[in-house]
Amino acid sequence: MLTYADTRVCPSCREPLPQPTSPDHRCSTCGVAVGHPFAADVFVALQRVDTLVERLRTTVAPVATPVVVPLVAPTAAPTAAPTAAPAVAPAATSPSSPVVPPLVMPTRTGVRTSSVPAVLLSLGALCLLVAAVIFLAVAWRWLGVGGRTAVLAALTVTAAAGGLLLHGRGLRIAGEALVSVSLGLLVLDVLGAERSGWIGGADGLDTAGLALATGLALAAAGGLLSAVRRAPAGRLLAPQVAVVLGLFVAQAALPSYVGHPLLIAAAATLGFVALAAAARHGHGLAVTTWAALAAATLTWLDLTLSALIRLEDLRALSAHHLWTSESGIALLVAALLLLAPLAVRRDAALVQVCVTAAATMTSGVVALPVLDNGTTAIGVASLALGVLWTLTAYAVPRGWVAVPAVPAALALCPVVLIAVGLGGQALESALTPTDALHLDPGDPVGSPALLVPAVVAVVALLLALVPQAARQGTVVRLALGAGLLAGVATLALHPVPLWTVVVALAAVAAAYGAEALRHDDSAAVAQTLAAGGLLLAGLLVAAPSTELQLVPLALLTALAGSVLAVGRFASAAELGGLALPPALAGLTWVLGDLAGLDGYRAVPVLVVLAAVAMAVPRLELETTTGLAGAVAVVTAIPLASDETVSLALHLTLAGALVVVHSLVHPSRRPLAWAGTALLVLATWVRLVDLGVHAPEPYTMPTAMLLVAFGLHRMRRDRDASTALALLPGLALATVPSFLQVLATDPVSTRAALLGVGCLLLVVGGAQLRWSAPLLVGAVVGGLLVLVELAPYAVQTPQWVVIGLAGTTLVAVGITWERRVLELQRAAHYVGRLR
Repeated sequence: MLTYADTRVCPSCREPLPQPTSPDHRCSTCGVAVGHPFAADVFVALQRVDTLVERLRTTVAPVATPVVVPLVAPTAAPTAAPTAAPAVAPAATSPSSPVVPPLVMPTRTGVRTSSVPAVLLSLGALCLLVAAVIFLAVAWRWLGVGGRTAVLAALTVTAAAGGLLLHGRGLRIAGEALVSVSLGLLVLDVLGAERSGWIGGADGLDTAGLALATGLALAAAGGLLSAVRRAPAGRLLAPQVAVVLGLFVAQAALPSYVGHPLLIAAAATLGFVALAAAARHGHGLAVTTWAALAAATLTWLDLTLSALIRLEDLRALSAHHLWTSESGIALLVAALLLLAPLAVRRDAALVQVCVTAAATMTSGVVALPVLDNGTTAIGVASLALGVLWTLTAYAVPRGWVAVPAVPAALALCPVVLIAVGLGGQALESALTPTDALHLDPGDPVGSPALLVPAVVAVVALLLALVPQAARQGTVVRLALGAGLLAGVATLALHPVPLWTVVVALAAVAAAYGAEALRHDDSAAVAQTLAAGGLLLAGLLVAAPSTELQLVPLALLTALAGSVLAVGRFASAAELGGLALPPALAGLTWVLGDLAGLDGYRAVPVLVVLAAVAMAVPRLELETTTGLAGAVAVVTAIPLASDETVSLALHLTLAGALVVVHSLVHPSRRPLAWAGTALLVLATWVRLVDLGVHAPEPYTMPTAMLLVAFGLHRMRRDRDASTALALLPGLALATVPSFLQVLATDPVSTRAALLGVGCLLLVVGGAQLRWSAPLLVGAVVGGLLVLVELAPYAVQTPQWVVIGLAGTTLVAVGITWERRVLELQRAAHYVGRLR
């Protein structure tokens, strides 16, 4: 079969190539260079042809009449060609025709062509500058004044003229390189002129003067070169940078001569902004615009930092000193200069940013004199500025609210920090009262009177940022709680009795929760949760006094019950059902503690919780009832003088209440199993306490009675399930004995009798086709067999365990490999299907 891509033949004449290939890598027949990169491209294309030919061979025609497509198109199309085109087109677009993807050219690597001249010209320009410096350093002594002048002028003018000429002919990179060389030579010209005494006289110039002269010369030359615009290449970039760089160097050196560095920095900032604005309107001066803005930013930073440094000691700063000093005026000017970028560009977003920045800095400058007046004075000033800007936020249009909001937020930061510190002190004071249940807050970090205004100011600022509709409802209600809580914290910052804080916190929570019951929106849920959190905080604060704990617990119970009964918002019943049992359990527990019940405090808790669960049979309420009751029992048992008797009593009471609940509500019948289990467990606990070690005399009569009742029910009701009729009695007959075997000796008469009984249950259940005997006998008997095996399993040699593990792993591995082999065979078989 013919292969087009063959390395053994010439890609041009298809004649065999000598092996090995000749040293010049040319075909001996036609002379084509087979080692050229084009030959490799031809080979890749021929490989693609082989792929297409292979597809063509395996393609089945979709129609009976073959369509012949000529391999070579005719040189001149006949007149009837348009009518023959539709006959060929369907074959070309037939769905069965193979889709030939385009030929993918190999990815070329290496340096881009356009970057080569840039690299070469940059290195050439650098070499020219270095050569010029070396030449002047070596030849400066033996060149006369005329020679020096001629060399400096010739080199500079020649480089500039050549750069402009090349730039005008479209060679932009070459023009930029030579113009950059000319600007560098200009700097050397200034340095040489100063050394020759042409500038500054015989004594020369100091460093600042030399920098000033160099900057001015560079700016002037850059301005002249920037003015040249040779189409189509546009303006040169290097002179635009030179203008801004020269002016920046000059303004940095100017204060050494005339003084007033702050005034010069302010003027330079304005000058650079004006230059950027003028350059923005000039065609092709975008580099000047951005360079001038960067220089303006640096001069503004110099102005601001220099003014702050000149204030020297901020702790001794007064308002009179600030507004009469050059530094204070400079800071205000710096704040106003933040509006200068609007002269360059004036869109809505930039206007808001500039105005916001100027307002923020002005606000900070105004607050500087109060930094040495103590924490309270700083808080008052911060609060005053924050309120002023917040009021401005309410006054401005909605689209401009961010402008006063930013300085308002920054102004309120100090007073917010003070408020956080006061809140921490209030919490510490409330949690650590004295023995006489009085608060001892100590020295506060600031005036306690700042706490409530700070919270109100922050809330007012947040309200200014939300839509008008939200200010009337959700946000206002949630913010009201923050203000009330701040009032309670302010109370805790004074040496007051503990009960005043607890009552105040409970009153705020009660009012907040009661107000939430009037609403049916989503905010009512958050408001209710916040009220519950406040009551829990009040309970934590009231921990040193049992009597005080009654106040938050009673209100928490009332709140949960009210939400469950009359709550209007979504999921109010679920939330109330989850919260009511724990709150009621805590209240009953505290009442039992006051009554002196000690280890039996959980008894009234279980009774009260059971009564509520029977009155309101809801799943969420029953769930938390069980959890709260379990926690109460576990907490009460260690407090009793006889823990075993207390455990038996609580288990008996809990089991009886669960059974009664299942009898009262037919939908809760399955709870009877849990109640029965609790009663049986209580019986076992009591039997262990009495020293009884044989459970069968106590369990067997009840078990036989339950089995007899079950058989009687099955006799009367043919459809009765054995699981409901016989499973309780059979489980009571076998499980206690199995537990006794497990706790004592597995090899005993009890174990043998239990095994025989399980065997009879399995055989009888299988014979009668009853599920309950079969299930009980199988489960208990299987567990009994495992218990009997345990003493001997420990004595099993290790090699047996290792051998079993190895055998298992080998079997699994063989099975896995066999399945993989079968899957591969199936895949090969499916692949051969046509």
